[in-house]
Amino acid sequence: MMARRAVSRMEPRHGDPRVYSVREIVGELKQLLEGAYPSVIVQGEITDCRPPANGHIYFRLKDTAAQLKVAFFANRPRAAGLTLENGISVQVEGEITIYPGRGEMQLVAERIVPVGFGALQARFEALKKKLQAEGLFAPERKRQLPRYPTHIAIVTSSTGAAVRDVIRVLRQSAPYVRITLVPVRVQGIGAAQEIAGGIALANQWGEAEVLIVGRGGGSLEDLWAFNEEAVVRAIVKSRIPIVSAVGHEVDVTLADLAADLRAATPTHAAQQVAKDREELCRDLHQLTKHARDRLLREIQRDRRHLQGIRTHRAFREPHRKMDEGAQSLDYARERLIRALEGWVVTRRRALDRTSDQLHAHAPARTLGRLRERLLGLKARAGRAAEETVARRRAAMTGGRRLLESYDYRGVLRRGYALVWTEGGERLVNRGRALRVEEPIQVQFHDARARARVTRVDAAAEEES
Repeated sequence: MMARRAVSRMEPRHGDPRVYSVREIVGELKQLLEGAYPSVIVQGEITDCRPPANGHIYFRLKDTAAQLKVAFFANRPRAAGLTLENGISVQVEGEITIYPGRGEMQLVAERIVPVGFGALQARFEALKKKLQAEGLFAPERKRQLPRYPTHIAIVTSSTGAAVRDVIRVLRQSAPYVRITLVPVRVQGIGAAQEIAGGIALANQWGEAEVLIVGRGGGSLEDLWAFNEEAVVRAIVKSRIPIVSAVGHEVDVTLADLAADLRAATPTHAAQQVAKDREELCRDLHQLTKHARDRLLREIQRDRRHLQGIRTHRAFREPHRKMDEGAQSLDYARERLIRALEGWVVTRRRALDRTSDQLHAHAPARTLGRLRERLLGLKARAGRAAEETVARRRAAMTGGRRLLESYDYRGVLRRGYALVWTEGGERLVNRGRALRVEEPIQVQFHDARARARVTRVDAAAEEES
């Protein structure tokens, strides 16, 4: 491998042009652009719109000759209901700058406003989101159309091609249908209120079974009356099922989403609402044939059933049926007798067991057993009482002897004496505490003598 060459900045010679670093030239261009275009409004069509990354949106504005990169950061204020997507024309207000990391010129957007079709589309999406959240487009809210309507009302312009197409199709395919036209404006200021009023008027009149609401094709601006909230709410409020037929197949309005059935065109709406007369005749013929065939099958089945009853043996030989009944009755009587005999035997055995149990628990026997038990308990109680008295007597004798051994009078009878002070209030238990000429009392077992101390001699072990 070849070693990577070191790149060093060459100092320009005298008179040579200055050599810029990439950072310097991009920085100077960035300052020039930001100074020259601090705030501009650029109009174009959105292309190359990427999904938001961390809330930031990046796309390009284009026209027939050029493109410009746009960055719309998450911290910039956004218009309610604005959805940026490819193909929408917008006006972007912001600052022209250069992103140094890639050296690309870009427009940092501060505000984005839809233009023309884009504005209507943004309004359409915002209202659609609002009404959808209320459940006005829910499939479970929509009703079935009557299968064979005989009275249809059309809410549309009385001068447009749409009403002529609907009436022509209905007259050709379903001449039996009665048609009522509710004329309204379908374009321009106030058209939405007239359409909503026409739907309410048809409901107030109440004779129509189906309403066709629509108009012929046109631009988004031409069809806008069918995207107004008043029309959508009138469709939802209608008691009569509504078929929406607005524009061409590619045109989808909010009225189409709210209606009970959406037709691609007004002509298609007429074909969907009322069945063709020839188709009805075919259906009626099929129903008639089906009913006739079913009736014939039921008649044949009932005829065979009646024939079977007529030829049944019970009608040809009734005595055999009676004999079979009598035989069945005999068998039933025998089964009943055997069952009764078994029931009686079972009950007798149970009664014998109960009798034995009662005999074993007769009062005399029970009293005898209790008497024997009582005598045994009495004997055991007597023996236990005698043993207890003997133990208590022996304990008392031992206690008395113990008490007698501690009685001082027994000691006195053995030749000992007690020495008290003169008044007899306390014993003298130490001889050395006595004083000469001190009066004392000497108690023997049979008398008490008064004396006076003449001399006190210490005991030999005390002197040692």
